[in-house]
Amino acid sequence: MIIEVLTVDGWRLVKSLTILIALSIVGGVLKIYGSVVGGSKSVFVDAATSIANTIAILMILIFFREGMEPPDIDHHYGHYRLAIGGPISMLMLYSFVAGIVTVDLFDSFGKAYRVSYESPIYASIAIIPYGLAVMITKRLHPIVYSYGGFTAIELIESTISILSSLGGAAISYIIDFIGAIALTVYLFYELVKSLREIVIDVSDIAPIDVIDRIHRVAKDFGANVERIRVRRIIESIYQGDVVVRVEPSTPIEKAHSVADNIEKELKKQGIDIVIHVEPSNEPKQK
Repeated sequence: MIIEVLTVDGWRLVKSLTILIALSIVGGVLKIYGSVVGGSKSVFVDAATSIANTIAILMILIFFREGMEPPDIDHHYGHYRLAIGGPISMLMLYSFVAGIVTVDLFDSFGKAYRVSYESPIYASIAIIPYGLAVMITKRLHPIVYSYGGFTAIELIESTISILSSLGGAAISYIIDFIGAIALTVYLFYELVKSLREIVIDVSDIAPIDVIDRIHRVAKDFGANVERIRVRRIIESIYQGDVVVRVEPSTPIEKAHSVADNIEKELKKQGIDIVIHVEPSNEPKQK
């Protein structure tokens, strides 16, 4: 059963997410300290997104655990889609951070400030935990991919903040300020990109390869697909209903057996559908 597979994988994911939380906290504390004692605006932007990063992984963990709950009286198809609350929460958190850093940069525009070497030093050290976090997300459930993308942003931000804060300490604060602006612009770009991905996730899309699989499995059991209504619930999990046609001479017991076999085979592939069988000489449904 799908829920059984997800439950086994899910609890393994929960443990991995706990490790990600710890790594995010360590990296975030290092960046925050570096931005405070070093005075770098670029490291400040980096540190602000680190805070959102840590809270985001906590939200992903909470929503994913809710999504592993089995079907109940008011969730007949299970709770899978609750897991999407994680990426949505993450989007909200980063949007909030984007607003804060934008206001700070606008207020600081044209005002000279001092950048010390503590900022690039602590930003450099923070790369280690975030690098480990990115490596872990590559091996996890697809629901964490969006988080992995933002964690990868942390690595990019760290590189930019190190170089710009180093330039700010050695040459001029202007270099550091330009780095902060670049980080903020990139953050907005990723926000738009992630919003598009979330819209696709909730748009009930039915990928062509999934439809092809349904046709192929039905044909393997001697049935022809008449109508398909299937949608993606979360990544790799699909639900819906399918009408198939069999020869009119097929006994009722045989027709039910065909439907059961198709359903079981597709469930193994993450496609949870209900099969309705009709004799092939009936008028086609529109």
